[in-house]
Amino acid sequence: MSAIDQYKHRLLGFIECPSSFDIVYNNSTRKIAIYELLENIPVEEDDFDGKIGDILLGGGSGEAAAFRISIPQSILFFTRDDWYDFENYDELFKTFWTPTESYVFGEGFSKLGWNPNTAIEFWLAKVMCSVLIEKYDQFKIYKPTNWQSIIDLAFFEKFF
Repeated sequence: MSAIDQYKHRLLGFIECPSSFDIVYNNSTRKIAIYELLENIPVEEDDFDGKIGDILLGGGSGEAAAFRISIPQSILFFTRDDWYDFENYDELFKTFWTPTESYVFGEGFSKLGWNPNTAIEFWLAKVMCSVLIEKYDQFKIYKPTNWQSIIDLAFFEKFF
């Protein structure tokens, strides 16, 4: 059982992290679940945090370590030049990775275009917000009229 299983959530799909190393302990999968939270996560939860509507990549212990993306804040941040309604990036997105897990994810995501000149959580949040807008109808409402996707969906299709 994964940490996410004790909370109400909806599975949206999967992203693949083509790491050379296991992203889940003793498991050869390279797929990381994309979850939408359907309840607020209590403060005593150690594997992730979030509120209703936020997105989690990974479900915490029992599967891939979690990365939380606050919705709609993160999407607004990446799609509107005039939106700065936050005090620090942890309000927008936050990793719950150990240093070792960070290395494993970084090694895998480097094969998809991430490089250490950009914070991995910034790059991953930006890519995921673009994917959410492009692939899931419920997020298309955030798509600005001048939207130009930050990712090449044809390239990423094989990873979703």
